[in-house]
Amino acid sequence: MSSHRDGPNRAGRKLLGSVRARALLSLGVALGIGATGTFAYWTDDVVISGSTFTAGTLDLKVNNADAYATTTLSMTAMVPGNTSAEVLTVKNGGTAALKYSISGVLSGTDVAVYSTNSALRLTVTLGGTKSGTGSASTCTAGTATLVNAVALTSTTTILIPSRGPLAGSPTSAAELLCFQVSFDAAAPTGLQGKAVSATFTATGTSDLS
Repeated sequence: MSSHRDGPNRAGRKLLGSVRARALLSLGVALGIGATGTFAYWTDDVVISGSTFTAGTLDLKVNNADAYATTTLSMTAMVPGNTSAEVLTVKNGGTAALKYSISGVLSGTDVAVYSTNSALRLTVTLGGTKSGTGSASTCTAGTATLVNAVALTSTTTILIPSRGPLAGSPTSAAELLCFQVSFDAAAPTGLQGKAVSATFTATGTSDLS
């Protein structure tokens, strides 16, 4: 009697268990479809090489020298009205473009009296040429007057504030400047026998603004 009653119940339990198993399987499949998995991505690199960076050089030269001692822009036994002249070539000997400026100053034991009387005056002509010799040499021709009879004093003065730019190598651009120093025609007699030295400095810069 007992086994007769349990037969149908056992079958029902098996059927119920099968239904539950199928339901769980279906749920597991649904969850598996919506879940994010781990994927392997392929990659490929391209190396970009060959770029090199070399700093340029700044090498301002005057008459192809880094330090130039003038030989003709001087006068001895000068008298009022005398002049001396020399052509100077300002050149870019480096690889980077540059601009340049030129300043001037007087020095020496008698600098004060020369400064006070504005006795020495400078004129600079772009592209000018030298004419004459000794204390009668002057600058002639040229395309522009960059400095016009400016008095040289004991205070450093910017004579040419900015020129250029001058291209570097392989162009190695240059400008010809004719310097003329004049002993003022109205120089006082008190300057007799007194001497002074003039120094000019050309300064190059990579600032092309």
